[in-house]
Amino acid sequence: MKALIVHFRSAPKAAEGGYRTRVDATDSAGTDGVSLEIKKRQTLLEAMGHEVHICSAYGWTDLPIPALEFDRQDVATMIRNLFGRGLTDFADEVELERAFDRAVAELKRELSEGIRALAPNMLFVHNMLSLPVHPVATVSLSELLAELRLPCVAIHHDILSEGAYKFTPTCSFARSLLDGYFPPKMPNLSHWTINTRNQRALEARGVQARIIHDTMDFDHRLGSQEQARIRGQLRAKHGIESSDVVILVGARLVPNKQIELAAHLTAVLEGLRQQMVGRPLYNGEVFGAGSRIVLVLAGRPERAFSDYQERLLALLDALKVDWMYVGDEVLPVRVAQEGFYALYPDVYTMADFVLYPSGWEGFGNQLLEAFAAGLPVVVFEYPVFREDIAPKQVQVISLGDKVLEERDSAGLVRVPAEVLTQAAQRMAAVLTDQREHKSITDHNIAVGKRYFSFDVLRSHLSEAVRWASGLAA
Repeated sequence: MKALIVHFRSAPKAAEGGYRTRVDATDSAGTDGVSLEIKKRQTLLEAMGHEVHICSAYGWTDLPIPALEFDRQDVATMIRNLFGRGLTDFADEVELERAFDRAVAELKRELSEGIRALAPNMLFVHNMLSLPVHPVATVSLSELLAELRLPCVAIHHDILSEGAYKFTPTCSFARSLLDGYFPPKMPNLSHWTINTRNQRALEARGVQARIIHDTMDFDHRLGSQEQARIRGQLRAKHGIESSDVVILVGARLVPNKQIELAAHLTAVLEGLRQQMVGRPLYNGEVFGAGSRIVLVLAGRPERAFSDYQERLLALLDALKVDWMYVGDEVLPVRVAQEGFYALYPDVYTMADFVLYPSGWEGFGNQLLEAFAAGLPVVVFEYPVFREDIAPKQVQVISLGDKVLEERDSAGLVRVPAEVLTQAAQRMAAVLTDQREHKSITDHNIAVGKRYFSFDVLRSHLSEAVRWASGLAA
């Protein structure tokens, strides 16, 4: 089977002579959750004997189409007029529709030429048919799928009815797009989504979707010697001592990740440091009077949220948190000779605890990474965590599931002080108790293997290929 995986973005790929490392520091560069899930699918499909190609906006793909990038001025203009405050850049709805149709015709032509040249037997499409961040791309691909009748497995990570996304149509044309294309319905589409909330929402729109959660390779993890080697390298590179405590946030620097909560929690933990001074940590190191508690931010920013980033960094400085940003050193794979490391598993080796303060996630890729890395986690209980992950009996430290109604003067979210104090006290206890630390992390690895492993993903892929083969027969 020859498969083509299509998404707006994708991870750079290894190539003869090295790895693509020239990436924009303000671009997620394939480190976003969807791109990482695509990489896992590609790896497993190829291991299963299938030929796999990638199509995205980036030049390092097999089928690069720059117009698929949603962080572009022309896309922003279209979104603003379709789902913003009104028609600000077009005389009327007719002119808007004409401009939209012209853009669709051009992108559809590019997609058609590329797909026909590759001649895949089936497509895997991630998010492009469910989230209207680039409606021209969605309509272009939908029309082409209807014409070519290629079997297409559509994986809907994010959908327009989710809490993190609000799209209010400005006119009847915009409404018709939302109603007809998100997602489209056709016999050659097999719909999958990553959580039960999405499944319910899609069912309400007349779309029957099955669930495939995010997954991790829990069976192949870094050996203890390799883990210690990379931990030593990265800590030495950033001036972090073996007795320092590193708190890691791997999420991108965007508002729904609520990284400000990590800043507040780290500040509270710093206030409890005397409870740890002189005591051995879980790994045998002694936390001394001069040991530091360092918050490491490893997620890349996004150009569209530069204002949030400025407010976040100002808060970190105001709280006098010891923090550093290493996201510009992160790629989907390790290129150590050029100073680049993978978020998972490499950067996690630096850490002693992971914070996952996100208010909204389609699932929680970095949460699974933390479990697989053998690290305890503090979680803000976002809706999908409560519904799809917590019932599996994972063990985490909770920041609750509600933020205060009133934000701070910079517009950043907060949780009650007592919630932060309780979480910080539990962190200090786990950090200084080897037995409890091991019990928690071993338990979460076992849960991950059972519910979120590559065996689960491999089964999904096998089913998808069988469906496509049957449809094409």
